[in-house]
Amino acid sequence: MKIDDWRRKIDAIDTAMLHLLNLRAELALEVGRMKKDAGVALRVPEREREILERMKQLNPGPLDGDAIGKIYEALLAESIRMQELHGFGKGKSAKSAGSKRRRKSRKR
Repeated sequence: MKIDDWRRKIDAIDTAMLHLLNLRAELALEVGRMKKDAGVALRVPEREREILERMKQLNPGPLDGDAIGKIYEALLAESIRMQELHGFGKGKSAKSAGSKRRRKSRKR
């Protein structure tokens, strides 16, 4: 195969990954919506650790564990950022964030 053939294969994989990343983002938004409704924090460090460890354990290579860690840390950070952009919290409990806003508005 020629380099252009390999590049076409990479392009096809990139397109599939983009679709999957956006599907994952849609699911993360739904989780953020549910967390807001339940009044719980967006960030759950234990869950983030579980995801990172699971992906590292499932990884067949050639990417090493550090590469997988960096990729998934970025994915998790972007999920939280996207949830925040949609108004699902600032990484804190929705109840505590709301009560802080109410206290500030009472002082005025």
